[in-house]
Amino acid sequence: MKLKSILLTAAATFSLATAGQLHAQVTRPVGINISYVADYSTELVFTNAFLQCRDWISCNANNTGPWDTQVSVPLRPDGYPLQLPYDDGVNLPQKLKTLMIWDLFSATPTGTFRLKSSGTGQIRLTNGATGTYNSPVDTLVQVTGGVILELVASDINDPVHDIKFILPGYINTYQTQTFTSEFLDFLSDFQVVRFMDFTNTNGSQVVNWSDRTLPDYYTQGKFGGVAWDYVVQLANITQKDIWINIPHKADNAFLDSLANFLQNGLDPSIKIYLEYSNEVWNGAFSQNADCAQMAQNLGYTGQPWERAWKYTAKRSADVFKVFSDVFIDDARIIKIIPSQAANSWVTNQIVNYFNDPFYNPNQVGADAIAIGPYFGHSVANDIANAGLASTISVPDIIDSLQLSLPEAQGWIMANKTVANNHNLDLIVYEGGQHLVATGNNINNDTLTQKLIAANRDTAMYGLYCDYFDFWYSNVGNLFCHFTSTQRYTQWGSWGLMENQQDTLNPKYRSLGDCIFSFNTTLTGFDTPNNSTKINVFPNPSDGLVFLDFQDGRARQYQLFDATGKLLETNTGRAISLLDLAEGLYFIRVENHTYRVIKK
Repeated sequence: MKLKSILLTAAATFSLATAGQLHAQVTRPVGINISYVADYSTELVFTNAFLQCRDWISCNANNTGPWDTQVSVPLRPDGYPLQLPYDDGVNLPQKLKTLMIWDLFSATPTGTFRLKSSGTGQIRLTNGATGTYNSPVDTLVQVTGGVILELVASDINDPVHDIKFILPGYINTYQTQTFTSEFLDFLSDFQVVRFMDFTNTNGSQVVNWSDRTLPDYYTQGKFGGVAWDYVVQLANITQKDIWINIPHKADNAFLDSLANFLQNGLDPSIKIYLEYSNEVWNGAFSQNADCAQMAQNLGYTGQPWERAWKYTAKRSADVFKVFSDVFIDDARIIKIIPSQAANSWVTNQIVNYFNDPFYNPNQVGADAIAIGPYFGHSVANDIANAGLASTISVPDIIDSLQLSLPEAQGWIMANKTVANNHNLDLIVYEGGQHLVATGNNINNDTLTQKLIAANRDTAMYGLYCDYFDFWYSNVGNLFCHFTSTQRYTQWGSWGLMENQQDTLNPKYRSLGDCIFSFNTTLTGFDTPNNSTKINVFPNPSDGLVFLDFQDGRARQYQLFDATGKLLETNTGRAISLLDLAEGLYFIRVENHTYRVIKK
């Protein structure tokens, strides 16, 4: 949430602070992994929903035949077809279609959308919207559900391009607001944003800088992930530090280009957490086998997993060297050695390889070890394998999760020892519950529904708070939760929220009470002026303070002490300071009419 802030001092007097008196105080640093961009994602990132559409699906222009003919239609560099209908002389003439806001169920945005396009041709909307439109077009469309957009015709001399499908609420402001307010508000309480899924790191086939997604590509949901341009834009708007993952096949020219792109585009106050790929140690991802093979090509010996560890060390050193050479202020780069939480021996091996001049000839340094200490890894499979899926209760699943916490805590402490021995920080790249089955157990619908129910249960709040309290009490460094907003399925219930309206989710509430409330995320205060339309009086005061909103409506406020600890959340116009000790306090008032964004 974006909050208007008023600072008060307490004793016999309470007075407004001047601008810049209070700066961010973060005692529990927290980051968030943001989800992948897709037509079926409940995280609506862009005000232009077409940027999250599915890859083109080819089909017969005469509406016969299969849903997907799999005929390859020639495309422009921006992903739009050169001409439609397309006739290859073998198959029937083809048109293209795509899906938008698909299978979002109750989270589907409905209402008045704005359809725009350039170029000459014809567009047809079906399913949750209806209509056939000649392009170029700029019109309002009523939407009741997921939408199929068919590109029926496109003139070879003036192809249809730059299609936009603007969400309700943004039809007149999308030109100046790329990202939805819901997405930006969600990010406001975090210090770091990790872009691993956002840039489609796992299994990436990006090698050259020219392979990257460009911002004008018709969809940002392609294999190369979202354009780096949007990463920079989002970071500059939110003023959040970024955690980026380098594609595992990226060549040195890609590294140099990306480093220069970020150095030139990012606000110089923003830090970059720099990680090579994602979980190269994990055989579930193709980068594991790829890196083992690339290591073998360099003459590295050992088992495939050992070669993958060695290549992680070698390529991490390469990445760090390039970025250190490009960035004038090397302190902006937090260089990360990633490892497996469950095996601190592996962590030590990777660090040792990194320190070895054979793999790191320039002897560049690192700053941190990153692990993913999920809890409850084996709970789902243990239930299924014991034949308990039909009989186990949600409280029993919660109890099993509680019993799994010491295991994750043990992994944390073992890796902390390794980090301390190498004079490195220990941070978390991903974390949270891990209630997901594997193998054939994935298809056990009864088990899936109970795992989802456990994630929705209010008891998850307490588990998460216990989990976070242990981390911050024993380590205290950055913790990045996985993930932001995502539907719960048999593939996992990873999201803090299931959709952007799910603010009462117990996992999200646990972050609010057990992490966010310890942090002051504001970097300064505006000098009060007439545009705020809020009065605080009497000021100074020795007892009650009143909030006067000129529109007469009471709003929710939060009262904090000077360390950023939340003391009270309430709604009203009167705040009692009678029981407070002498010291510095401040109030944050949620104000959706008059927002002030602090940077």
